[in-house]
Amino acid sequence: MSAAPAALQRDDVHAVLRTTLYDLHGPAAELEDWTAAPLTKRGRQRAVRYQLSVRLADASQVERYEWVGKSYARPEAGQRVATLLQQLSEAGTEPRGAFVIPRVLAYHAGRGLLLLSYEAGESVTKAIARDASVVLDAIGRALAALHSVPVAADCLTDPRTVLADLKPRVRDLAGRFPEARTLLHGHLGLLRGDPPRLPTSPALLHGDLGMAQLLWRDDALVVLDFDEWTRGDPALDLGTFLTQLRRLTLRKPEKLPRFEGMRSALLQAYRRRSTDDADLEHRVAWYERATLLRKIHSLAFDVTRHPEADALRRRQVEAQRLLERYQSDAG
Repeated sequence: MSAAPAALQRDDVHAVLRTTLYDLHGPAAELEDWTAAPLTKRGRQRAVRYQLSVRLADASQVERYEWVGKSYARPEAGQRVATLLQQLSEAGTEPRGAFVIPRVLAYHAGRGLLLLSYEAGESVTKAIARDASVVLDAIGRALAALHSVPVAADCLTDPRTVLADLKPRVRDLAGRFPEARTLLHGHLGLLRGDPPRLPTSPALLHGDLGMAQLLWRDDALVVLDFDEWTRGDPALDLGTFLTQLRRLTLRKPEKLPRFEGMRSALLQAYRRRSTDDADLEHRVAWYERATLLRKIHSLAFDVTRHPEADALRRRQVEAQRLLERYQSDAG
């Protein structure tokens, strides 16, 4: 494994930006100025939005560019994402209107910095609140297209992987919420006793699909943050997204349609664009249950992503509400 790159200083970033401009536009491209600001507080990788002022050859006016830089502690992790995004671009998903992804501008392995095009868009949550049927149809279309892209890779997430990750989480939750101990261990047993089959040809999966990874722009879906991409059952992506959607409807019931209707609409849209899959809904439901337990654990125990006292309290309250909903559904 490669050594972790040192923290980037301003001079390092300036050198990377200049080198990338040279590669994209030739030696006459001049970087006149640039600024950097955090792109978002979400996500495990630090993302920065760069705004560049550039003078190209024979240009009388300064051009403005917006790029995104993502830093990776392990250089091979950044290379893995860059390679996938390039494969997706070559697969031609965008011309077919399936979805939009950031364009890879450069990857500087020595500094662990991946430079991408900045993709603007509005919150998918707001778009769903305004026109759920159109947006959910687009999400179903995008996922069906993503899952059809052939990718050669040795990574695989199967039900055994999910269960191995879930077992210690359930143990933690049973300790934190003793009143739910019997239900939690019982449902872990049910998940272990009825794991879904893995498709003969595992599909490309986003691996961490939620509202934070999606934007809505001109009736098209922008898909971001492929850091957790893997291969496996398409039902895993669907179950992950539906769990996030369920969580959102509990947080904002006055703004969004009922979860059950949106779930049905998304699955129908996905089925219309994918090959026949008789037990898809059964497998999706399995991954939903597993992902919901994982999300409850994250809210209850992760104190690093949002360490502020108010944020931690909100996460604890939400964990309790989701667990109560899980108990209600189980009953």
